[in-house]
Amino acid sequence: MSEVKPTLKRMAVYYLLLVLNSILFAALIPDRFPLRTGSEIYLLALSVALVLYYAHRVSPAGRVSRMTKLLSWMCLLLILLRGIKYSVFPEVGVLARHTWYLYYVPILLLPLFLFSIALFVAQKDQNRTLWIWYASLAVTVVLIALILTNDLHQQAFAFQENFADWDSSYTHGWLFYAANVWQFLLFFAAIVILLVKCRISSAKKSAWVLLIPVAIGTVLYLLLLTGTMPRLNGTSFIEFPETHVFTTAVILECCMQLGLIPTNTDYGRLFRSLPIAAQITDKTGVLVYASSTAAPLTKDQFALDSGSRIGEHTVLHKMPIPGGYGFWQDDLTELDRLNDELADAKEGLAQEADLIRLRNELLERQTKIRQRTQVYDSIAKATQKQSQAISQLAEQARLSDDPAEKDALRRHIVLLGAYIKRYANLALLSQEGESIEAGELGLSVSEVLRYLNYAGIPGEFIGQASGAMPAGAALAVFETFETLLETNRPYLSGVFVNLSSADGGFDFKVVFEDLAKTVPDDVSDRLSAVGVRCEQEREDNVTYVCFAIPEGGAT
Repeated sequence: MSEVKPTLKRMAVYYLLLVLNSILFAALIPDRFPLRTGSEIYLLALSVALVLYYAHRVSPAGRVSRMTKLLSWMCLLLILLRGIKYSVFPEVGVLARHTWYLYYVPILLLPLFLFSIALFVAQKDQNRTLWIWYASLAVTVVLIALILTNDLHQQAFAFQENFADWDSSYTHGWLFYAANVWQFLLFFAAIVILLVKCRISSAKKSAWVLLIPVAIGTVLYLLLLTGTMPRLNGTSFIEFPETHVFTTAVILECCMQLGLIPTNTDYGRLFRSLPIAAQITDKTGVLVYASSTAAPLTKDQFALDSGSRIGEHTVLHKMPIPGGYGFWQDDLTELDRLNDELADAKEGLAQEADLIRLRNELLERQTKIRQRTQVYDSIAKATQKQSQAISQLAEQARLSDDPAEKDALRRHIVLLGAYIKRYANLALLSQEGESIEAGELGLSVSEVLRYLNYAGIPGEFIGQASGAMPAGAALAVFETFETLLETNRPYLSGVFVNLSSADGGFDFKVVFEDLAKTVPDDVSDRLSAVGVRCEQEREDNVTYVCFAIPEGGAT
């Protein structure tokens, strides 16, 4: 179910409360003490309600909960400071001015706590998250300290000499703009991080709702900053503390309502999304929660015992829980179908031995299919790089209008196809036994060299070996041979291969002309793991690579 409408309704409630404050207290009550105190009491009451609301809405444990509650306390502090400035210290300039500076403690901490909530939601790298949080905290604390000491340097607010008319005659310094840029950066970074971390597709699709409070807050802030905010009864229609508090609260409410921030409510929506057909009722059978796939229960079904059938293929399970009952339904359609088939099979069998034989044959067939599937998967995985290269080369050939280029690409594709074919053959042979004939490796290399010649690079193979070698060693050597060909194909001018028998094994010797890249260390390690020793030697432009393959025993 879409959460856009409920979110817009909650947003409307927040802005209605803000407008009520502006109309009732700015338009009807003069802007002077103590009448203006009514607005402070109203806003303080709303802030206290916000503290209690978040304490109920968010899970009582964890960093997200602590940051959410701290955010609500900062809203209360900001409104309280605003009331103190205008109601307690309006005639004491130095105290009123420093109370004004204290505004920036909650003003800068509000976006910091929202940013912290975004960091701590579904955090993956705790050390990295803490490092980012401490860095942002350090910047925020420095900005707060500089603003609180503004009387010493006046880089946030510049006043006339001896602070004359300080409350109405001042200019903004670079520190004021730096603090505002920093809080906006934290706000936007928090929203972006929450969107990136969210794994609920419906929440991401509805995230455009966040643009509404962001846009409204930005407009109100610009009106206040430029001094163009409409005035009623001598006071601004909306002042900066209300704007900051309500914008932060609405953004946080939207994030919680859409599911970007986990909350301690909305259990019904969570239960509806369960994949099983389950429901919870009270002791009288009144439905409390139900998943979207659960069929409604009648009074007669509510009174049934656990395990009773309520349909042709549906079984109802019942479990007492505190305050009611939990029900879940099992769809036995597939199981009933299998049971029917089993009953039909038993009727057609004369003896129990035939049934056991059929079952064993089925298990054997499934095992063979599973093993063959695993072999095919391993072959596909091992030759994935070559298969992808063939696809890319074929696409290049299709787009090319140059016959010579098409011919070169076709030759390269044929060479890769020969490798895939021969690698698959060796892999299948290796599944039939732990060793394969040396001649199979020779045939594989010979066919690859034949297509290497076709691709324009001279290649020759001489095979004088007989006997068996380990299948894993043969596959490793063939893979390494292909790796050397592919990584050096643009530079090679000739390849000569000699496979011969040796004492206790075989020598697979390869001579490369103009080899640019030799066998990497990680490949040498893989060869050593299967008992193959690899030696390399270079003379001028000729490179000699010798693989000593152990004997594999009889096939």
